[in-house]
Amino acid sequence: MEDQIKMVVNIFDTANEMSRQMVETQEYQDLKVAVEELMADEAAVALFRDFQKQQAEAQHKQMQGQQPSEDEIKAIQDMAKKVSAEASIMKLMEQEKRLDQMIQQINQNLTSPIQSLYNDLLKDPE
Repeated sequence: MEDQIKMVVNIFDTANEMSRQMVETQEYQDLKVAVEELMADEAAVALFRDFQKQQAEAQHKQMQGQQPSEDEIKAIQDMAKKVSAEASIMKLMEQEKRLDQMIQQINQNLTSPIQSLYNDLLKDPE
């Protein structure tokens, strides 16, 4: 039992160390710069916040099984056009995507032993 507790502590220590290391990656540093550049433009920040709010509301509706109205879809499309015309927001989104790709790769590495277990379980007996 003590070994199990020690193992849990070690895995969380490793996760904490990965968190510290992540802030040193180029992907994180590039995202940080993009956030700082966006924050320097009040109009772009307001647009970004509106866009995030609109997306969250649409997702919330979809999670409740509701479809957005035509007016809501048009508003989202109009907002997306405005956002895509704002260089600082597009840069932020691109950097966010790069960091997310790195995190997805790490997640694949972390979960590969679990995937292997299920692959073995789901094999057809020959």
